[in-house]
Amino acid sequence: MVKALVCGSFDPITNGHLSLIARAARIFDHVVVGIFSNSQKRYMFSAEERADMVREACASANLDNVTVDCCSGMVAHYVRDNGIDVIVKGARNTVDFEYERTLDFGNKEVYEGAETVLLISDPKLGQISSTIVREFLKYGEDVSGLVPESVLKRLREKG
Repeated sequence: MVKALVCGSFDPITNGHLSLIARAARIFDHVVVGIFSNSQKRYMFSAEERADMVREACASANLDNVTVDCCSGMVAHYVRDNGIDVIVKGARNTVDFEYERTLDFGNKEVYEGAETVLLISDPKLGQISSTIVREFLKYGEDVSGLVPESVLKRLREKG
């Protein structure tokens, strides 16, 4: 059984994130979505709220081999300590590729067994990011095409 980790902050989860998770779920036996937090960032939602949104989106997409975990510390430590075989990351463009290549180097320095697989983003979803969603919300723009329906509901509740 091959166990994969899709990690990020998912603040909030977008249709691009969900596409990546669904693709990983088709390729690997079990996918853990790791909700990581960066102490340098301010989040719109708590880690547990973000985890709940990911769970709801994955359930709506019938991704039965996906679980969600709130994580802390380094990704490489999580991979080592939880029997993860591969880290799955999405690449929208060459900037993402270079960023992920640097993270892969760092992860391997910490834990040699940390392997990263990059999946190229669906061209229709490649420009979606949590940052764009939050920016649109800030100015009252419609984000219904950018996030799963369950997330849209939470965003409306949050105001």
